[in-house]
Amino acid sequence: MASSEPTTPSPAVATSSQTQPPSSTSSKDGPEFPAIMTNDPKRTGFDPKMKWWMNYFKIITGSVTPEGVFHYREWRYKVHEERDCKTCEKWRDWALQHSPTVVFMRQKIEALNGKLDSSNIICARCPARLTEDGQVHYQSGGFDPNSGILICSNSIASQSHLEDTLAHEMVHAWDHLRWKMDWVGDKDLKHAACTEVGH
Repeated sequence: MASSEPTTPSPAVATSSQTQPPSSTSSKDGPEFPAIMTNDPKRTGFDPKMKWWMNYFKIITGSVTPEGVFHYREWRYKVHEERDCKTCEKWRDWALQHSPTVVFMRQKIEALNGKLDSSNIICARCPARLTEDGQVHYQSGGFDPNSGILICSNSIASQSHLEDTLAHEMVHAWDHLRWKMDWVGDKDLKHAACTEVGH
């Protein structure tokens, strides 16, 4: 059997870039959040102990539920983590040198005494989460004022997608340096509200 793997059919579950706590929680002060779904081969039809091609065959023949397809995709992302990170790093390094938007943002950040380069723009696998309400919670990247930028290598589909994601996160970095943003709204909720406006 060939070792190459075809594209996995997309799961029939809704997707969202919003994040929520990792398990069903309730408190006096807050809402109850849906629990994260973990794979049960008896329920989903996906069994990580089987060969990938056997699971794939079960998917294309309809023997795996949409939830099982989600778990299969996450399983394959873990298997291909090293490959995906290397591709992400290659695209990142190219963008830092040649993408007009990324180079422009890098210069603007440097003008504010900031620094973004391969040392603090990190490529890594970002696990998605499926909650019991059928929502998939995932991200393509993120910015942390203390750490830099995260690019989710398993969510990046192409060089242009990486450039768009990197530029988006660089705008957050510029906002932070220029306006001393209050990201969580501890001091000023207007800061937290405007960080995603127009992005």
